[in-house]
Amino acid sequence: MNIKSMFGIGLVSFGVAFAQDYAAPEAETYSAPAETSTNSYTATTTAPSMSEQELQKQEEQAASSKSLTAPVPFVKPDIPKESKRSSFNSILHGRSYNYNGNMAAANNTDLLMRYPNLFANRKFFYIEPTNKMGILSLGSFFTAFDIVHAPLDASQLGRLTLGYAVPGFGFYIRAGLGHSRVSNDGNATIPHMGPDDVDAVPGVTSVTSGGDDWAFAISKGFLGVNLALSGDWITEKKQIHIDPDQGDEREQHFDSLTVNVNLTNAPTAKNFTWNIGATLVAHRNEVEVEDDVVVDADNPPNSYFELAPYLRVGLSVLENDNARVLVGAAGIFPFRHYNDPLDGYVFAVILQPSLLGEVFVGEEKNFMFYGEVGYDWNAFTYNKDNNSDISTMFYRMNPVVASVGFRYQYKDFLSVELGLGNELFSGSGNFFNGDHTFVDFSAMVRF
Repeated sequence: MNIKSMFGIGLVSFGVAFAQDYAAPEAETYSAPAETSTNSYTATTTAPSMSEQELQKQEEQAASSKSLTAPVPFVKPDIPKESKRSSFNSILHGRSYNYNGNMAAANNTDLLMRYPNLFANRKFFYIEPTNKMGILSLGSFFTAFDIVHAPLDASQLGRLTLGYAVPGFGFYIRAGLGHSRVSNDGNATIPHMGPDDVDAVPGVTSVTSGGDDWAFAISKGFLGVNLALSGDWITEKKQIHIDPDQGDEREQHFDSLTVNVNLTNAPTAKNFTWNIGATLVAHRNEVEVEDDVVVDADNPPNSYFELAPYLRVGLSVLENDNARVLVGAAGIFPFRHYNDPLDGYVFAVILQPSLLGEVFVGEEKNFMFYGEVGYDWNAFTYNKDNNSDISTMFYRMNPVVASVGFRYQYKDFLSVELGLGNELFSGSGNFFNGDHTFVDFSAMVRF
């Protein structure tokens, strides 16, 4: 027999042996190599026969094996230890996501404003019409436009944020300003003067608009944690200072200074994320006449000093490639002391449990649905009024609040989000329909 015939028979033998290995990859197989000598015809032709016998033997063993009919053992699902770095957490959401502040959830734009170093290397444009907010990040420099709402009246002002971020460090300054000044050199009071519609007495009348705001934030990443410090000085309602040529000097102080410091393991967290910090508030709501604080029936003094330590945690309890459920909780422990002429204090324990679920839809994971539920539980409050010698103690579970949201991502550069919630907020910028129901819409373009 010529070499071509022998070579052809050898290929057939190799093909049969390869088919045997592919058909039963889990069974132990053995195929004797063919002789390399062209004079050994017997060794070459016996290889197919040996393979067929071996295959038949393996099939008989498999058919008689009891393991094929044995029940499949239960395998406990393994929650990824790198949950914080999963595909869910690679997404940057708008403000309709994670209202309850679950620390294990993905980043949203509110979190970036609390930790400005997270803007580093992010290039995007974000717009949120319902809350009148826009953010532009260039990878290092970033800016934000939004509004500031005076807590104690209906006025609001535009606000500008300018910041800079590099990996591990970021900061910004923010301002929303409104001020007017009327000088009356005459002897008569002129009513309804200036944009704030004040009565201009003889002398100088200056008005600071409600919502007037100065703020800053700075954050630093080190040793696997993030440390952030922020401050905000806001005028809570319109305040008028009168320095008259005739009569007493009169000043109003309706403002708050808030300082917050916190530490989180979020940058390197696996499945359990925590955030610990404290908020300090110096609140003024008083009227001064010739440097003396007076009692005003329309604006009773209730200035206070408050310290509120807190702890927030988040944990992924169910998770696979397409869905996950997060459990979150927060504990806040505020202590407030009222200044003179009031004399009293308040201590409270506030708990905030929450649940958040999110799921990808579609093979390309372009669609996402998310929903969350939570409530504030005033577990304990003690109020002491030293002037009247009355104390009050109570606890209360507030109504449960819930929200659902939808996210669509087109390719890798455009995403839109729509959120719907009930009993969540009553501040400015939310669209209400029915009984405290709001709609939140946002869009983001990434570069």
